[in-house]
Amino acid sequence: MTKFMPRSLRGSFNVTDMIATTESKVLMKRGLQLSTLLLALCGTVPAFADDAEAPPIQLGLAPGSPQIGTLPGGVTPAYGQQSTDEKEWRFDFHGILSMPIRAGLNKRSGPVTSDQQKNVLHAPPLVPDDRDSFNYTGVVPNPYVQLNFSYGNSVVTGNVFILARAASNATSFFDPPSQSGIYDAFLTFNLPDLVKSSHFEVNVGAFNNRYGVMGEYDEGRYGTPIIARTNGVGENIVGKFGLGDWVLDVEQGFQGQLDKAPNGLVPEGWNNFADPEVGTSFVHHEHLGLGYRGIATLGVHYVSAWSQDDRAATGFTPDGSINTVGADLRLSTGRFGYLYGGFSAVNAKNSRTVGNSVQILNTEGGPGLMANYLGPNSGGTGKLTTLAAQYDLSLARLIKYPRPFHGEHADIVFSLFGMQTHVTSNDATYNDITKRKFGAEGTYSLLSWLAASARVDHVQNNVSDSKQDFTVISPRLIFRSKWQAHDQVVLQYSHWVDGSGVVVRDGYPSKPNPSLHPDKDMISLAATMWW
Repeated sequence: MTKFMPRSLRGSFNVTDMIATTESKVLMKRGLQLSTLLLALCGTVPAFADDAEAPPIQLGLAPGSPQIGTLPGGVTPAYGQQSTDEKEWRFDFHGILSMPIRAGLNKRSGPVTSDQQKNVLHAPPLVPDDRDSFNYTGVVPNPYVQLNFSYGNSVVTGNVFILARAASNATSFFDPPSQSGIYDAFLTFNLPDLVKSSHFEVNVGAFNNRYGVMGEYDEGRYGTPIIARTNGVGENIVGKFGLGDWVLDVEQGFQGQLDKAPNGLVPEGWNNFADPEVGTSFVHHEHLGLGYRGIATLGVHYVSAWSQDDRAATGFTPDGSINTVGADLRLSTGRFGYLYGGFSAVNAKNSRTVGNSVQILNTEGGPGLMANYLGPNSGGTGKLTTLAAQYDLSLARLIKYPRPFHGEHADIVFSLFGMQTHVTSNDATYNDITKRKFGAEGTYSLLSWLAASARVDHVQNNVSDSKQDFTVISPRLIFRSKWQAHDQVVLQYSHWVDGSGVVVRDGYPSKPNPSLHPDKDMISLAATMWW
């Protein structure tokens, strides 16, 4: 499947051609003061030698970009259309849907009666692929629907995004947290040429930002931003300046939560197991990027989330914080492919009270860090050091050079990817643990309506304990309506080779259950479309 997308992945909000993929964010001091607006530049970026269009500088993903990794076959949805001027008011509707049926295959444990089958089916599969854990590979397709509505002109756009991770008529029980409803609601202001060779984008309202995304236009093969995802209501500003072949990007953001779970509230499924011990949380983040001719972008990042709420727990709980610094480099080298390399260092202190204003490696705030990395006896104090890389290459694009290739005939796309996280924790059981995962994917797009793909992932949950390792092999057939379709149906089989120490989660909320035998096989059929 081709992965060559338009110049930018646009959400339903309208952005200028040069800035479309860039996210909104950047500089500001920690108090609840108004953030200081830093600028950045974005003049016309010359096209790279073997491409008609070179991707613009980007430090993260814009609000409204789907919160999923690269689709099977290396496809990234791209959509969006901007108004031509401030007098042209237009309504836009864009979205993405992905609905899979998936079944884990296993053997019944214990005795089997005459009216029971030895073979059993599980949905979702009982496999180690939880989105908020390091084990997450994204191999198991999950339901996802996002509807982006926007109305505005070339200067200001109002955006409302609806998100769901389930379809009600296909579920066995009603799970309100999976039906997120109105997920984002914000205004976007596009302000070109406030100063010479500059462009500003300002977002105000409720939205999320993502940094450390491994993909060229999406969250990458693992669907996990390695630096941070920020959530809440507030503002962010992206400023870009251009001087010749160089583009400077300075971004700033500040967000806070709308409310706090009241003390005395019993955590239940209907309230997403709200945690009264978590205080009202805020996050500010600053980013600086330097890009060269749309080929290379170097970014540095700082994200600080904290809570100072006297209503957290008994009122004697220490104020918590989660601070992250990171850097990443992305190279869009045309026929030689796309390369991402990134680093992040997370320092959590008493983070038990820090809420979902920040997500680190897909975990929600301090409680998520404790459950998945730092341990229950850490007090929310510890450190994570993460390295990650991804490389994608299209053989057709390489071979056809100097002629351009836009996915209009057969192609083979390869991808290599990996991630490693080292944990330092106050909880001795979780201290000094290195987690590592890596994988490869190849896709042969042989006909306009058919592609064949295979992916292999190996995960080491603790490099010092091979019993926790597992490998998953996933061949796929991908059906679509044409070469550059906005639809695909993926038939997939996956097989897990698990170490004896691999544990899967079960229950509501899900928790590790050592008594369960993980499924070894899965079959899925997923329908996806974007517009």
